[in-house]
Amino acid sequence: MTGGLVLNAISRAGGAMGGLGLIKSLAEKEKQLLERLEAAKKEAEERVKRAEAEAKALLEEAEAKAKALEAQYRERERAETEALLARYRERAEAEAKAVREKAMARLDEAVALVLKEVLP
Repeated sequence: MTGGLVLNAISRAGGAMGGLGLIKSLAEKEKQLLERLEAAKKEAEERVKRAEAEAKALLEEAEAKAKALEAQYRERERAETEALLARYRERAEAEAKAVREKAMARLDEAVALVLKEVLP
């Protein structure tokens, strides 16, 4: 009986030793998993930072293009308005010249008529 007790005690001791090895092994695996998790977390944070930086750069580029298009539109609108005003000025000047010439002709006629009646 004592031999059985000794074998039982040795078996239990070996089992405890094996259990400690298993616990150590599980603890090591947990540590490795935590390290991998931390590394994955850092990588994800870096990817988020890069994505945010890319998004910011794209937004700035889009805003710059929008400002350039706005400036281009304003310049085209200004040029078209100036061209339109120039045409209206030319037309107004031509009409004013025609009115002046017609008025001068009538004035000349009136002066001639007055002179004809005043001078014998």
